[in-house]
Amino acid sequence: MIEITSRDNPKLKQIRKIRDGHDSGFIFVEGLRLSREALRSPVTIAVAVFARSFGENSEFESIAETIIVPDKIFGSIADTKNPQGVILIAERPATDRKAFEERFDGGTSVLLHRVNNPSNLGAILRTCEAAGINNVIVTRDSADVFSPKALRASMGSAFRLNIGERADFGLTVRWARKIGLRTTAADISGAVDYRQLETGKRLIVFGSEANGLTEEELAEMDDVVVIPMRNGVESLNLAVSAGIILFALNA
Repeated sequence: MIEITSRDNPKLKQIRKIRDGHDSGFIFVEGLRLSREALRSPVTIAVAVFARSFGENSEFESIAETIIVPDKIFGSIADTKNPQGVILIAERPATDRKAFEERFDGGTSVLLHRVNNPSNLGAILRTCEAAGINNVIVTRDSADVFSPKALRASMGSAFRLNIGERADFGLTVRWARKIGLRTTAADISGAVDYRQLETGKRLIVFGSEANGLTEEELAEMDDVVVIPMRNGVESLNLAVSAGIILFALNA
């Protein structure tokens, strides 16, 4: 364990770069619960950083490089307003198309297209895991799955799911059809009540929070479903909609 007392130390500068998404090789994991999830997952932990007040914790003794800093300096590298005193720096999992397809289990999958709110994206990942869906594909113009905010919202699910990033929408839809997944979008324009669809292996597609999918993208779907709503409610939060659809179609 090494102690660092200067906020301008090169190691701390590098950690801030990772936190802010300026180093694509690593991910920033903050908080005790999320750090425990990372330790139990396949991700490789490179560095642990502790606030001096955190004290000793045997859970983290297997990490090769550990750093301790004064609490005030820890606050300068944390991503939360009330940090818990522990940050892990881990190697970013491989999420390219080849890695995704090697891990693919053949089951129902989710495609997130232009989902740019990291909290929504993380919440959907958590819902996917809870609904028993292991495969999630994210298009290149979506939020970063492994940003600090998305990781906190996923509550560790991002560490365990088979995730493909920076995907092309059209190529993904064609790949799904080729391997026998029925493409299914949830959209306010849908003519079919989601409860009327039979369960089966699908690629379930969700568009952006603000704009959903374009008419051209919807035309590529085998099914477009809607969640009927009462009392003049126009739409639901994206993560809420995803939860309803995913549990219904992957029952």
